[in-house]
Amino acid sequence: MATPTRTCHTEGCTVDVPWRLEKEGLCLNHYLEEAFQKLAAEKGALHRGEGVNHNTLDWLLVQMDFAVESLVQEDTNWDSEQRSRLLELLLGVANLNEYVRHTSVPARHSP
Repeated sequence: MATPTRTCHTEGCTVDVPWRLEKEGLCLNHYLEEAFQKLAAEKGALHRGEGVNHNTLDWLLVQMDFAVESLVQEDTNWDSEQRSRLLELLLGVANLNEYVRHTSVPARHSP
C-alpha cells in the first residue's frame, strides 16, 4: 500500500512519493509543508478580515480525510514526527473550519 511510484517533484528532493500522494507528486514532508502553508495563509487572511478562500478551505478539508486514512493505516512507514504533523494538520484544519463556521467574516472567492 505504501509502495512509491516516483520521486517527489520538489526541486532537489529524491524521496519517493507514496501512492496516496501520487496526485500531488510530493513526498509526505513536502506535502505537509504545502498544507501548512495553505493553512497559515487562510488563518492570516481571516485575522486580517479578508475572509476565507473557500476553494482552499475545501482543499484543506479533503486533506483531513487523507490525514485520518494515513494515520489509521498500519502499513505506512511514517515516523513519529510525521504522524505528529499529520495530527497537527488535522487539528489546525478543524479549528479553522470551526472558526469559519462561527464567524460572519465575508467570504472571498478565487478567480
